Amino acid sequence: MEDIMVLHYPSVRNSNWELLCKAARARGIRLTTWEPHRLQVHCMDGEISGCYDGKPVRPAIILHRTVAAFQGIVIPALKLWASEETIILNEPDAAYRSRDKLLTYLALHRAQVPIVHTIAFVEPSEEAMQPLTGHWGVILKPAHGIRGEGIRAFGSTGELLAAWEDNLEQQPPLSLAREHYVVQPLVGGGGRDLRAFVVNGACVALIQRQAAPGEIRANLTLGATPTRLSLDHPAASTAVAALEACRLDYGGVDLIEDDDGTVRVLEVDAWAGFAGISAVTGEDVAGAILQLAMTRRGGTAA
Repeated sequence: MEDIMVLHYPSVRNSNWELLCKAARARGIRLTTWEPHRLQVHCMDGEISGCYDGKPVRPAIILHRTVAAFQGIVIPALKLWASEETIILNEPDAAYRSRDKLLTYLALHRAQVPIVHTIAFVEPSEEAMQPLTGHWGVILKPAHGIRGEGIRAFGSTGELLAAWEDNLEQQPPLSLAREHYVVQPLVGGGGRDLRAFVVNGACVALIQRQAAPGEIRANLTLGATPTRLSLDHPAASTAVAALEACRLDYGGVDLIEDDDGTVRVLEVDAWAGFAGISAVTGEDVAGAILQLAMTRRGGTAA
């Protein structure tokens, strides 16, 4: 039986873990949980060891999820194990970069993958917002936001600037400067987007999400209505190109179709959940991820 270490917290978004366990049982794979805060890297003359609970370990395969808060220890540990021939899906530097919307857009731009017009900033100004002045509706997002958290829509850039000034009066500027932000035009009035999941260079699941009434965020966790889409939809190939541009083995891609019919990328996430899209499409996303791990290892999984 092949062992795969999963670096995560099982209780965080547990439905994804349950799907991985189900897929593993069907393939004769044993999954073992490692909690990120229990990692150590032991450095001394002549030897560096990756440790778990103080014991040097050298796993064959590692999947990592729910590790965003532990970048300082996770990246060095995973890189160390990778140098010792551990199979690690989603190179850690690339995975963390995908959580930064600005770095993601830069990678997509270099690869000529269509993106939404975006302005990134720490603090907005009338001059900086000028390119978006003519748009009806803009959307503000924290650059590291997930699952729709912190997103706000405004009728215009002027409304955004006024709201920002009001917020500055309520808290010191340094508290805002801990994050950078992106602002984009509200394509189609907001409330509808596409979610794809890509594994090993193939789109394995694709849905459209329609936000709940009165909501601009189309996240399933916020009550959006999903519809399964065919994998020959143009969004599938765009999602594959986005994952390749971001140098990821698997992950989720949020996209939107503009008024001209061009599919553009909104976000890429190495640690995107797949329980929702699996339930809507019936696709075994977890199984595809495990199959990729086994293929990289040189094993087989039914």
